[in-house]
Amino acid sequence: MLGSQTLNPTTVQKASKVRWFLLSVIFALCLVAYLDRVNLSVCAPMIMEQLGFDKVQLSLTMSAFFLSYAVMQIPGAMLVERYGTRKIGAAAMIWWSVFTILTPLAWGLYSFLAVRLLFGMGEGPLYPNNATFFSKWFNSKEKGISSSLMMTGTFLGPALGPPLSVFIISVTSWHWVFYIYGILGLVGAAIWLLYSRDTPHEHKSVNEAELCIITESEDAQPAPPAPRQAAPWKQFLAQPRFWCFGIQYFCTNYIMYVFLSWLPMYLLEARGMSFTAMGGAAALPWVSIGIVMVLCGLLSDRLILRGSSKFIARALLGMIGMGLCGLFLFLAASAASVFENVLWLSLSLGALGTNYTASWAGCQDLGRQFGGSVSAWMNTWGTLGGITAPIATALLVEAIGWDNALNCTAVLIFLGIACWIFVKPDQPLAGDSLPQTA
Repeated sequence: MLGSQTLNPTTVQKASKVRWFLLSVIFALCLVAYLDRVNLSVCAPMIMEQLGFDKVQLSLTMSAFFLSYAVMQIPGAMLVERYGTRKIGAAAMIWWSVFTILTPLAWGLYSFLAVRLLFGMGEGPLYPNNATFFSKWFNSKEKGISSSLMMTGTFLGPALGPPLSVFIISVTSWHWVFYIYGILGLVGAAIWLLYSRDTPHEHKSVNEAELCIITESEDAQPAPPAPRQAAPWKQFLAQPRFWCFGIQYFCTNYIMYVFLSWLPMYLLEARGMSFTAMGGAAALPWVSIGIVMVLCGLLSDRLILRGSSKFIARALLGMIGMGLCGLFLFLAASAASVFENVLWLSLSLGALGTNYTASWAGCQDLGRQFGGSVSAWMNTWGTLGGITAPIATALLVEAIGWDNALNCTAVLIFLGIACWIFVKPDQPLAGDSLPQTA
C-alpha cells in the first residue's frame, strides 16, 4: 500500500515509519482505556456484595461514567484543536488513570458515582484526540486501516479484560484490578508525552520520504505551522446528514455497551456459567470484533484505492455489518445451548465491527481537517448509547428477562441502517469553502 506512493526523485531514502509506531501507542492506550471500562462489569458481583448495590444502582454507576464522558466530547475536541494532540492526550490519560486507581476507595453509592463521573471526564478527550491525530498523520488511503487498528485496540481491552481481571481477583482482590490498570494508564501517558508530536513536520524522526507519503505529494519540505482553525459547527449542524451520522453511532454504541456492561453477568445468570469459565467466554465476542475490524479496514482502503465510492467502501459495509449483527443477536437470544449462545454473540459483535470501521474512517471523510470535531460529535451520540444501555438493559432484564432484553436491543439495528443512507461520506461536510487535508 505504501510502496505505491510517488516520492520526490531527489529523495533516495527509505521512508521512516513513525506514524505506525505512534499508531501502535494509540492501539495500546485504547486497550488500557477499555480495560479501565470493562473492569467494573467483571468486578460487579463483588462490588454489589461489598457496597450493597442492586442491578439498577450498579447501572447508575456505569451510566455516570458515560454522562461525563459525553459532556466532555466536544469540549475535548476544542481543547485538542487549541493545544494539540500531545498535551491533551497525555493530560487525559493521567486524569482518567488517577480516578481508576481511586475507584476502590469509594465507600458508598454517592462516592462511587462521583469517582465514575470524574473518570469519564478524563476519558472524554481520548477519541477526538485520536481522530485529530489521524487527520494529520495518515493519508487518504490509510484512513480505514488506521481507524480499524485504533478500534481493534479498543476492543482488545474487553477481550483481555475478563480473563485478566478474573486472574487478578483470584490471586489478590477486586481492588487490585483498578490499581493495576490505572498504573498502566500512567505509564502510557508518559510514553505518549515523550514520543508523540502534534504534526509529522515537528517530529525529528520523520524523514522526507515519510512526509511525502503522509501528504500525498512529491515535495514535503517543512512548512510553517498553519493557524489553528475552529470547526464550522454552525455549518455542520445545519446538515441533516451530520445528525444522521451521530444517530447511527448511537445505535452502534448502544448495542456494544450492552455487551460491555452486562455480558459477564448475563453469562453468569442467564446461561449458568461459572465465574472462571465466564472470563474466557466473555472475551470471545471482543476477539471477534477485533479480527473483523482489521479485515474490514484493509478491505475498505483497498476499495478506495481501486476507485470505489466511499459510500460503498464505508457506508455499505457498515450497513451490511449492522444487519448481520441484529440477525445474530436474535439467534443468540434463542440459542438452546451455552456454546451456540456464545457463538452467536461472538458473530453478532464481530459483525458490528464493520460499522466501527465505517464510522471512524467516516469522521475523516466528512470532517477532513476537522475530523476530531466530527468524531467528538459522533462519539457524543455514541456515549448517549453508553448512558442509556446499562440502565435500559437492567430495567428490561428485571421486567422481561435477559433473552427478551437482547431481542429489544437488536431492534435498534433498523434505525442505524436507515441513517447511513443519508450520510453521504463522499461529500465533506464543510464543502469546498475550507482548505482540505489528506
